[in-house]
Amino acid sequence: MTSLVDHVYLMAAGQVEAPATEGPAVTRWGWFADLYSNPHWGLITLPGVSVAEAQTVAGLCRATPIGSVSTIRARWDALEQLAAIKLGRTQSDYVWAAVANSAIDAHDYLLGVDFSGVETTTSAFWAHLAVHPIAAAEARITAAIDAWSGRLHDSAKGEAA
Repeated sequence: MTSLVDHVYLMAAGQVEAPATEGPAVTRWGWFADLYSNPHWGLITLPGVSVAEAQTVAGLCRATPIGSVSTIRARWDALEQLAAIKLGRTQSDYVWAAVANSAIDAHDYLLGVDFSGVETTTSAFWAHLAVHPIAAAEARITAAIDAWSGRLHDSAKGEAA
């Protein structure tokens, strides 16, 4: 049996599918938003991640598929710069790596380029593994994966209806 740590490593290596690599844009970006702000499994559960930071990134994730491209791009540029400043200054650099990766994903999305979100997802998962006790990290990561599966299932039902 593969440990969750190994599973996340395999996601990062592209050997196991990560959550939110495909699906409707609104569903994907909504899950990415919760990757930051969900009170049970989001990065907001990590020490040093403020509610304001998590909500800011989450709000921009939610706005990405529906907002004005130029406005959204400018906001992601600003967050990308903040992530560069914050890297190395927090208890878990993975959080700000996730933000920087989200910005890259958003720029790709806004340019019409396919993106997987794997780097964002695995950075967020590594943040949990680096900060929380293993049982708590595993519970949060499993909840995030389950939340994605539920959303993807719900969006597929909605498309078929």
